[in-house]
Amino acid sequence: MNDDARICPKHYQNISPSGLERCSVEKVKEACSGTPFHPDEILLVSGHKFPDIVAEKYYGIEVKSTISDAWTSTGSSIVETTRIKDVDDIYMLFGKLGGDIPQFKCRPYQDVLYDIAVTHSPRYLINMELNKGETIFSKMGTEYDTFRKSHDNISQVRRYYREEAIKKGKMEMPWWITSDNIENAQSFNIRLWTTLDLEEKKDIRAKCMILFPESLDPCGSTKKYNNTSLWLCSYYQVVNPNIRDLYSAGGKITKVDDKVIGTPAAKVFSVIVEYADRIKALLQHPTKEMVDLIAEYNPTILQGDDYYEGWLRMCCEIADRNNVPLREWIAKKPIFKYSNR
Repeated sequence: MNDDARICPKHYQNISPSGLERCSVEKVKEACSGTPFHPDEILLVSGHKFPDIVAEKYYGIEVKSTISDAWTSTGSSIVETTRIKDVDDIYMLFGKLGGDIPQFKCRPYQDVLYDIAVTHSPRYLINMELNKGETIFSKMGTEYDTFRKSHDNISQVRRYYREEAIKKGKMEMPWWITSDNIENAQSFNIRLWTTLDLEEKKDIRAKCMILFPESLDPCGSTKKYNNTSLWLCSYYQVVNPNIRDLYSAGGKITKVDDKVIGTPAAKVFSVIVEYADRIKALLQHPTKEMVDLIAEYNPTILQGDDYYEGWLRMCCEIADRNNVPLREWIAKKPIFKYSNR
């Protein structure tokens, strides 16, 4: 193909993606001479399948190209739901069609995938000049075959990018969905918190309190709500410009069951009391989705057998620092009265 491109560059500069696939099949068939491969077993797969070309059932070639003068491009989905059965080894045949003379390179597929980006789904980024150890799999500490066969590879990638952001001191979260399971998929539309119905608000609020206990600390910094805000937007596509209102909305607890308390307590502790039963129900019989979320954002809860007790212990540590008998209040469910300050 490189020889042909030098003789007739305009042919390849003007070739369509499907035309390049057909051309590639013919060239591979020619290359079968003197090898164990038979030309009749080199097949161009029709439809949206991965890879584009199959050789002798077990080998594949994915054909990609760019009209720019660069060895980089966007590749295929990381999920590989359209991967052809039995194809184990795949090569990337890449055409750089820009420049004076188009050029081609062919390398093992996994050796040229350096990162992941999102269009309508998470997709690999290709660099045909990638050095050893620079693949996305090397960065994640895994192997391509292990990763592609995993049932939760999207969650693994989200976790990787979130951890990288934390290492760099950035407040970031991947916005895309955590799973290719349609039951867990969320809306593509951004919503305002005020538009949600009451039950959805309560469910999301309880999950926020479980995953981000730092938001429950009245002595925390002004950044304590950042993770909650990012998660609401990335996981539920919900924007709440008044995130503080989920926890306190100002005010102090001044009376408990009509008894004045010595030092007014932050209103957030009455919110914890209000949601304790709902949170207990979520944690005593957690769904797989809930466990996965906790493992990603607040894994300390999972260290014991009783997840609710693990969460409550974290809350009580915050309460103790503020001289609040939180466990007692949760047991009694008292009536609270508040000041405006």
